[in-house]
Amino acid sequence: MVKEGWNLQGNARFEGFCIDLLARVAARAGFHYRLRLVPDNMYGAWDPDTGQWNGIVKELMDQ
Repeated sequence: MVKEGWNLQGNARFEGFCIDLLARVAARAGFHYRLRLVPDNMYGAWDPDTGQWNGIVKELMDQ
């Protein structure tokens, strides 16, 4: 969940169970991460007209 109405940057902009879980796993496993919103603000849906995915699904597939 994105915190609205706050002047926060980076990972501090997000809150919730999954964010807390990610922070604890990262601390125990010893890795760093950076959260960000995808430019189109979509989770990911198949577009039959373009034959492509959008949102975070597209970003993951493009990696």
